[in-house]
Amino acid sequence: MNIGEFAELTGLSMKALRLYDEQGLLPPAIVDEWSRHRRYSATQFESALRLKAARSADLPLAEAPQLLHDPETAAAALVVHRARLAAERERQDAALAVLDRLLAGPVKWQTEVRQAERQHWAGVVLPPEVTDDEEANELFAGLWRRLSAVGNAPTGAFWTTIGAAEGSETETEVVCCWPVADLPPADWDDVRRGTIEPGEEMVVRWRFEQDVPVVDGAAHPAVLALLAAVESDGVNVSLGHLRQIGLLEDGAPVGVEVAVRLAP
Repeated sequence: MNIGEFAELTGLSMKALRLYDEQGLLPPAIVDEWSRHRRYSATQFESALRLKAARSADLPLAEAPQLLHDPETAAAALVVHRARLAAERERQDAALAVLDRLLAGPVKWQTEVRQAERQHWAGVVLPPEVTDDEEANELFAGLWRRLSAVGNAPTGAFWTTIGAAEGSETETEVVCCWPVADLPPADWDDVRRGTIEPGEEMVVRWRFEQDVPVVDGAAHPAVLALLAAVESDGVNVSLGHLRQIGLLEDGAPVGVEVAVRLAP
């Protein structure tokens, strides 16, 4: 049968059949020497149906050869793929739940203005590959141990802030900071340092048990609400003036306080 007929019977498009031919997955039974027309055999239905089912299941093309030639390995690949699809469905369900919450209306956040005192700080840059809280907490702990070893133990709760990446005018980086009594030694080249000068800052807080719609990959809605509140007051702020400060109870983190300076 010709390629059109075989495509009609198997549900595979002619484009897909040509691709599978190029990949060596499903070459035609016969290719006319002069016209180069492809002819397929009924004995190829089984392979074609496996490939069609794999396409419908979004199985990666790289795993297709196993479906045709190694059923045992293919079964293991399907287990992995099922887990991958389940995780994707879970992610989609979570995103839809967040969207439902967002459509119900914005969360109302309470803001306050307070006077910030002068405060030295020391910080380390959060590497881009660090993606979970446990790794970030280890960075905080490592810096705490290092500061404590030289008699300059942190004097309060940790925070993170966003700054311009060194050597770049467009990229930013997250800095994990501790408040300290004295600036760290000048020869600590891998440690950032600075001083918060006295001035007003606006603050909003949230606790971890609060049920708020957080969009994956976006800043926490409290951060966005705080920046919107500052902007509505006609104040221009830099993200470098924003701090996410850990709220602690009995030494354990229970939430986050976000503060942004209203004036440098």
